[in-house]
Amino acid sequence: MNRQENSSQNIFRNPDLFHYLVHYIGDVEAEIANYPNLSIIIITSRYAILSSPETLETILASPPFETIIYIKPFTIYSLQQISPLEASQAEFLQLDLPLNLLGTGVKVAVIDTGIDYLNEEFMDEDGNTRIDYIWDQSAENSTTQIDGFNIFFGAVYNSEQIQQAIDLYRQGGDPYSIVPVKDEIGHGTKTSGLIGARGKNPNIRGVVPDCRFIVIKLAEELAFRKIYQVNINEPIYNVASIFAALRVISNYALTIRDPIVVYLPLGSSLGNHKGATLLERYINSLALLNGFTIVTVTGNERNTRRHASGTLRPEDPIKTIDLDVAPGQGTLIVDIWVDLPNVVSIDIISPSGDNTGVINYSTNTYTTHTFVFENTTVTVLYFIPEEGTGDQNIRIIFQNLQPGIWRLRFLGNQIIGGNINAWLPQGGLTLPGTQFNPADPYGTITSPGNSPFIITAAAYNQNNNNLVDYSGMAFISGYINPIDVAAGGENALTTAPNNEIAIISGTCVAAAIVAGACAMLFEWGIVQGNDKNLYTQTLKTYLARGVNERPGDIYPNPHWGFGMLNVLRLFDNIT
Repeated sequence: MNRQENSSQNIFRNPDLFHYLVHYIGDVEAEIANYPNLSIIIITSRYAILSSPETLETILASPPFETIIYIKPFTIYSLQQISPLEASQAEFLQLDLPLNLLGTGVKVAVIDTGIDYLNEEFMDEDGNTRIDYIWDQSAENSTTQIDGFNIFFGAVYNSEQIQQAIDLYRQGGDPYSIVPVKDEIGHGTKTSGLIGARGKNPNIRGVVPDCRFIVIKLAEELAFRKIYQVNINEPIYNVASIFAALRVISNYALTIRDPIVVYLPLGSSLGNHKGATLLERYINSLALLNGFTIVTVTGNERNTRRHASGTLRPEDPIKTIDLDVAPGQGTLIVDIWVDLPNVVSIDIISPSGDNTGVINYSTNTYTTHTFVFENTTVTVLYFIPEEGTGDQNIRIIFQNLQPGIWRLRFLGNQIIGGNINAWLPQGGLTLPGTQFNPADPYGTITSPGNSPFIITAAAYNQNNNNLVDYSGMAFISGYINPIDVAAGGENALTTAPNNEIAIISGTCVAAAIVAGACAMLFEWGIVQGNDKNLYTQTLKTYLARGVNERPGDIYPNPHWGFGMLNVLRLFDNIT
């Protein structure tokens, strides 16, 4: 077993450091070495993670770096699970599996909260682990490479070590003395079970019970949680740690012959929703890999009233959006995007009628204003043109935000015609009752689900073939690409830590089912030799042909793409 050690500190364990994904050119390490408070981790030849004890505003206000051409505004991701419905009389999600495709020879990489590797559902019939690697991003830096699986921080464990830990556990010893990784939250264990539980308990058999797992336990975001004045009851993750996970998995994919399905059950409402964020652009580049695909969620934001939109016209250059703020919100980010080449400025009016005055736009600068009566501080950042889209991006950060009705008034500076969209952070970061009025349920797919080169799964109620009110929707126009198919997302029975059983709902469930279907396609095509060239776009086409359609619906549509996934029909149409 080839191992390489790293004794340096894991930056993601430091609660005082803010981490930003940056686009750079040249020798960025040499330049950052001149700043004693900053550190840099190179991820690719163009992207890196910049860590700083200061927030984004102060970084932008400092003299511009020569080698860093773009700093991704702070973006937080969260898990896309909702509380399960009362399930006493529900029909649990079950699948008919065709052609005896069990995921043999296929690896599924799960980017989530970890996995309970002692759970027997992730072992074969002989009691051997089916987990090839566990990368704990939040661990102290130790092993950075095992058998060619190279990581940037944290610790990685291979199947040999995991099996040693399991054997020690069976002997009454402490398995965590060998592999000290637990899934304290349980989400990763549950979703991994949906994909590939062996079926020792036949009621919780996964879609592909013979697949092998690669598990990434994401590092939770600490600094943002520390300053965010909202009681966050769920884990949150930085885009930088997700980017690093995808880089490690894609690099590993180049060293092996087995196909890999990456399951990414996280989403963020912040971003342009055009598939052009830094993360989505990197995902687009990975679509060139044969036998490699990424499956994600539409998110659970449709019914939350956290998206508002409007149309800009030369004859109507002023738009106002009401923002209802619930008690206890404290901190809030509002992300606003204006279609190019239009340019607007903003005036913010507090519940008492105080206002900032018109804050005129200026490239990559920020303005801070304190409302005297509310004692609320607001920071307005302008990014124009934004690096990925060319659109205008306005980010508003409220601190000590007081409840009431706030008004965002946009005044056109240059208006030719186009749309303005505003988003609030997803659930967990935004309290119930903090919402836009009026709101727009379209355009609520979370990032990275808007990428045209990722497989995006919506959810529906498989018990009655009805829409569910939470599953994110595409824009009402231009909606063909983002959503591929819908899969059942209600009351799924699955395994949980400590060999328990759980019921979960949400688009994470639907994406897990679709990830399993992709693993079947990889087994049929690459492992069994029926189609050796399976790229993401090929899989998207196969999936689109294997759907059920409801009479009366027009397909594709912004609710569930090309229709409801039917695995039997999928293979009937290609065999």
